[in-house]
Amino acid sequence: MLKKIFFILLSFISLYADTPIEAVKSLDNYSFTDRSKIRALYLNIYAAKPENSAFRRAVSIARRTPVNAFVIDIKDVQGYLTYHSSIPEVLATGACRRSTIKNLKSYLSYLKRQGIYTIARIAVFKDNRQALRYPSRAIKTRSGRVWRERDGGRWIDPESQAGKRYTLKIAQEVARYGFDEINFDYIRFPARKGLGSESSNSQSRRVRAIESFLAEADSSLRAYGVKISVDIFGYVLWNRNDLHIGQVLENIAPYVDYICPMLYPSGYYRGTMGLKNPAANPYRIVKGSLDIAGRRVSHYKFRPWLQSFRDYAFDRRAYTHSAIAAQIKATIDYGTSGWMMWNPSSRYSYIDEKLFKIVNRYSYKGVIKNYKTKNSQKVTKKRHKKIHYKNIPIENSDNSPLDILRN
Repeated sequence: MLKKIFFILLSFISLYADTPIEAVKSLDNYSFTDRSKIRALYLNIYAAKPENSAFRRAVSIARRTPVNAFVIDIKDVQGYLTYHSSIPEVLATGACRRSTIKNLKSYLSYLKRQGIYTIARIAVFKDNRQALRYPSRAIKTRSGRVWRERDGGRWIDPESQAGKRYTLKIAQEVARYGFDEINFDYIRFPARKGLGSESSNSQSRRVRAIESFLAEADSSLRAYGVKISVDIFGYVLWNRNDLHIGQVLENIAPYVDYICPMLYPSGYYRGTMGLKNPAANPYRIVKGSLDIAGRRVSHYKFRPWLQSFRDYAFDRRAYTHSAIAAQIKATIDYGTSGWMMWNPSSRYSYIDEKLFKIVNRYSYKGVIKNYKTKNSQKVTKKRHKKIHYKNIPIENSDNSPLDILRN
């Protein structure tokens, strides 16, 4: 009883006195000692606004649970920035019209006082504002017109040097403000065949374009002391080819500190690992994908995105405490460098003390088959068109489920 009262008093004080979260977290059974393990929540451009109730809830979650990091939208897929940039080229696009953080420096200072690790999420090549203002940089159709998705989204050609420099300038600017890490999302080609671009669109050209961007990012950002991470599709872990998007695990790993595969069980096709409903098997999907990847790249590189939203592909099940806990336990059992929780609306109803008590008790009793990379390569070659371009939701169409979720 006394311990409970003490916890309530500390929580109340921390709301008003910037009490470091470690002071409160020491009362929980979950391990907080390893600060190299990042446990992050995604905050979209509106949830990141300090006056927003969603931001206050996120800070409260970080004070009461093992969550110790925020992935903050800095440049979204429309190309809008969360803060007001001083880069003339960026200002010319109107990208700062919707900025929600007025003083980024003091904002980051506040989060650091709370003990929160700050990650700047930057959507790289899906960038509507830049493509509208500088159409010469955009991916085009074979007829030479700027290509548009059904939602109106436009893409920057990954081989456009001016397009790459634009985003790297933003990354450098927010690094100077004091972010701990830069997270690159949409660092790929759109999964659409038949588009014209500066390249001949061969796999080697696509892979080289993505690798070139990361090499430049690595070179230009290290001076600021920031970590670098990159988001990739979960199926990249299972495939040796680039899935027509330019992402190959071995070509990405040398330039980044963390690889962040999107291991949402709802994003896997029926039949993956022999499962009729991947969404009903969160532990097996996450652990099995990481096991495959670990044979190709050192395990410490991985910090996956996990699912904290309702299933959209199978039975519409809600992802509540048990499903989220299963994913977290899979990352612990594998030994990742942490995890990041994705909810497009930045609502985290089930990220609370109860969740981490379930994680502590969770024990997977089943058997995960020893899927071999060699076998998965054979499947890739034999059933390439059927699986990897039709049934796997990697934005092969304009209304792909993942396209909606990642916006």
